[in-house]
Amino acid sequence: MLDILLLPIIEVIAVGMLAGLVGVFAVLNKQVFFAEAITHATFPGAVLGVVVAAALGLNFAGISALLFLGALLMCIPIGALFGLSKFGTPSAAAGIVLTSGFALGYFLNKFFAPLPVKVESFLVGSVLNVDWVDIGISLGLLAVTLFILWGGWRKLVFFAFDPEAFGVSHNRRFAQGIISALIVATLVALIPAVGTILSIALLVAPAAGLVGVCSTTRTLLIAAPLVGVAMGLVGLGVGVWADLSVGGCIGVSAGVGYLMLKMLR
Repeated sequence: MLDILLLPIIEVIAVGMLAGLVGVFAVLNKQVFFAEAITHATFPGAVLGVVVAAALGLNFAGISALLFLGALLMCIPIGALFGLSKFGTPSAAAGIVLTSGFALGYFLNKFFAPLPVKVESFLVGSVLNVDWVDIGISLGLLAVTLFILWGGWRKLVFFAFDPEAFGVSHNRRFAQGIISALIVATLVALIPAVGTILSIALLVAPAAGLVGVCSTTRTLLIAAPLVGVAMGLVGLGVGVWADLSVGGCIGVSAGVGYLMLKMLR
């Protein structure tokens, strides 16, 4: 059993740490709704990636790689719709992106059916079927995130708390771009574990639950990844033990963990 669960455990640890870290900035910078919209935007890109991989006759590793690439590339035009928010509100743009992204993904999934990957794998993940390609992408992105935050977390926190003061001596657009790019890349990396629609739970729950519990941002950045890993492993364990959807169990674990943390305040 341990041999079967080795890769899923490594994947859950990697994405739990990644989601916990990046989720801190999503919460502090008030980009949770943006992240929710992007989760649905990755759906059609992931479907198109699988369609191209199947047409090329690639194996499962190739399908995983193109799924990531397709999901990431789709975020570029979909995310650009947020630039139109000057004609309305950011919330309105996020709502349009959320609904149109999910609708397009579902349409493409039906149009190109049958696909070698079931729609449930896109929506709620299939962490028990991850391979070293999935893990390599997650670990690589975690390493890049740690490198960025190692020297720049204080500036990003400064920007999140007071963008006006930050803009006096720093580039606000660059800081916003870094945070948004980390959120998008993290959500793409979460697809194998918790899919597109559940990834928001693991991204936001650790940091949102710990706000008010941790006294400093430094403590929050240390605790959130650990809580993210704990939520992921609990969900994995419950899903395997009860023979339930692991992605769904991770989402429920994140919700329950959030409520428990809020009770500590």
